Amino acid sequence: MKDKFDFLRKIFSCENSDLLLKAYKSLSNEGLEVYIEVNEGEFIVVSENTISDATTLYVPAADWSFSKDVLTKEGLSEYITEYVIPSHIQAEIDKTEEILLKKRKTVYIETLIVFVLFVIYIIFTMVTH
Repeated sequence: MKDKFDFLRKIFSCENSDLLLKAYKSLSNEGLEVYIEVNEGEFIVVSENTISDATTLYVPAADWSFSKDVLTKEGLSEYITEYVIPSHIQAEIDKTEEILLKKRKTVYIETLIVFVLFVIYIIFTMVTH
Protein backbone atom coordinates (compact mmCIF):
# COMPACT_ATOMS: atom_id res chain seq x y z
CA MET A 1 0.00 0.00 0.00
CA LYS A 2 2.91 2.35 0.67
CA ASP A 3 3.96 2.32 -3.01
CA LYS A 4 0.52 3.57 -4.01
CA PHE A 5 1.16 6.80 -2.11
CA ASP A 6 4.87 7.11 -2.86
CA PHE A 7 4.22 10.40 -4.66
CA LEU A 8 3.20 12.20 -1.44
CA ARG A 9 5.56 14.40 0.56
CA LYS A 10 5.11 15.81 4.04
CA ILE A 11 4.58 19.58 3.89
CA PHE A 12 3.21 20.67 7.26
CA SER A 13 3.42 19.30 10.78
CA CYS A 14 1.80 20.88 13.82
CA GLU A 15 -0.06 19.78 16.96
CA ASN A 16 -2.32 22.86 16.91
CA SER A 17 -5.55 21.97 15.08
CA ASP A 18 -6.34 25.61 14.28
CA LEU A 19 -3.02 26.10 12.48
CA LEU A 20 -3.48 22.77 10.70
CA LEU A 21 -6.94 23.85 9.52
CA LYS A 22 -5.56 27.21 8.38
CA ALA A 23 -2.81 25.44 6.40
CA TYR A 24 -5.34 23.04 4.87
CA LYS A 25 -7.66 25.87 3.83
CA SER A 26 -4.77 27.86 2.36
CA LEU A 27 -3.62 24.91 0.27
CA SER A 28 -7.08 23.79 -0.81
CA ASN A 29 -8.05 27.36 -1.79
CA GLU A 30 -5.15 27.24 -4.26
CA GLY A 31 -6.62 24.07 -5.78
CA LEU A 32 -4.11 21.67 -4.23
CA GLU A 33 -4.98 18.19 -3.04
CA VAL A 34 -4.04 17.75 0.60
CA TYR A 35 -3.72 14.33 2.23
CA ILE A 36 -3.45 12.99 5.77
CA GLU A 37 -2.20 9.61 6.92
CA VAL A 38 -4.98 7.61 8.55
CA ASN A 39 -3.12 4.34 9.10
CA GLU A 40 0.48 3.36 8.52
CA GLY A 41 0.92 3.86 4.78
CA GLU A 42 -2.72 4.71 4.07
CA PHE A 43 -3.70 8.23 3.09
CA ILE A 44 -6.95 10.02 2.35
CA VAL A 45 -7.75 13.37 0.81
CA VAL A 46 -8.44 15.82 3.61
CA SER A 47 -11.79 17.43 4.26
CA GLU A 48 -12.70 19.75 7.11
CA ASN A 49 -14.37 16.81 8.87
CA THR A 50 -11.32 14.53 8.77
CA ILE A 51 -8.58 17.02 9.59
CA SER A 52 -9.30 17.11 13.33
CA ASP A 53 -7.42 13.84 13.97
CA ALA A 54 -4.33 14.79 11.95
CA THR A 55 -1.04 16.42 12.91
CA THR A 56 0.66 16.25 9.50
CA LEU A 57 -0.38 17.29 6.00
CA TYR A 58 0.92 15.74 2.80
CA VAL A 59 0.86 17.02 -0.79
CA PRO A 60 1.95 15.49 -4.09
CA ALA A 61 5.69 15.87 -4.64
CA ALA A 62 5.12 17.94 -7.78
CA ASP A 63 3.18 20.52 -5.73
CA TRP A 64 5.54 20.69 -2.76
CA SER A 65 7.40 23.83 -3.80
CA PHE A 66 4.21 25.73 -4.61
CA SER A 67 2.66 24.53 -1.35
CA LYS A 68 5.67 25.84 0.54
CA ASP A 69 5.22 29.26 -1.08
CA VAL A 70 1.51 29.31 -0.18
CA LEU A 71 2.15 28.40 3.45
CA THR A 72 5.01 30.90 3.72
CA LYS A 73 2.71 33.69 2.50
CA GLU A 74 0.22 32.66 5.20
CA GLY A 75 2.90 33.03 7.88
CA LEU A 76 3.14 29.31 8.60
CA SER A 77 6.74 28.82 7.50
CA GLU A 78 7.97 27.58 10.88
CA TYR A 79 5.77 24.47 10.57
CA ILE A 80 6.81 23.55 7.02
CA THR A 81 8.76 20.31 6.90
CA GLU A 82 11.85 19.74 4.78
CA TYR A 83 11.44 18.07 1.42
CA VAL A 84 12.74 14.53 1.79
CA ILE A 85 13.82 12.72 -1.36
CA PRO A 86 13.76 8.92 -1.03
CA SER A 87 17.20 7.38 -1.47
CA HIS A 88 16.18 5.20 -4.42
CA ILE A 89 15.06 8.31 -6.28
CA GLN A 90 18.10 10.39 -5.31
CA ALA A 91 20.41 8.13 -7.37
CA GLU A 92 18.26 8.73 -10.46
CA ILE A 93 18.27 12.48 -9.83
CA ASP A 94 22.07 12.49 -9.57
CA LYS A 95 22.41 10.59 -12.88
CA THR A 96 20.02 12.98 -14.60
CA GLU A 97 21.86 16.04 -13.28
CA GLU A 98 25.16 14.64 -14.54
CA ILE A 99 23.69 14.04 -18.01
CA LEU A 100 22.19 17.54 -18.10
CA LEU A 101 25.50 19.13 -17.06
CA LYS A 102 27.30 17.29 -19.87
CA LYS A 103 24.67 18.45 -22.37
CA ARG A 104 24.91 22.02 -21.09
CA LYS A 105 28.69 21.96 -21.49
CA THR A 106 28.30 20.70 -25.06
CA VAL A 107 25.80 23.47 -25.86
CA TYR A 108 28.18 26.11 -24.48
CA ILE A 109 31.03 24.78 -26.59
CA GLU A 110 28.85 24.70 -29.73
CA THR A 111 27.68 28.25 -29.06
CA LEU A 112 31.25 29.43 -28.62
CA ILE A 113 32.29 27.80 -31.89
CA VAL A 114 29.42 29.43 -33.78
CA PHE A 115 30.26 32.81 -32.26
CA VAL A 116 33.97 32.52 -33.15
CA LEU A 117 33.11 31.49 -36.71
CA PHE A 118 30.75 34.46 -36.99
CA VAL A 119 33.46 36.86 -35.80
CA ILE A 120 35.96 35.34 -38.26
CA TYR A 121 33.38 35.73 -41.06
CA ILE A 122 32.79 39.41 -40.15
CA ILE A 123 36.53 40.12 -40.05
CA PHE A 124 37.06 38.26 -43.35
CA THR A 125 34.29 40.24 -45.10
CA MET A 126 35.68 43.53 -43.78
CA VAL A 127 39.18 42.72 -45.01
CA THR A 128 38.11 41.53 -48.46
CA HIS A 129 35.82 44.50 -49.24
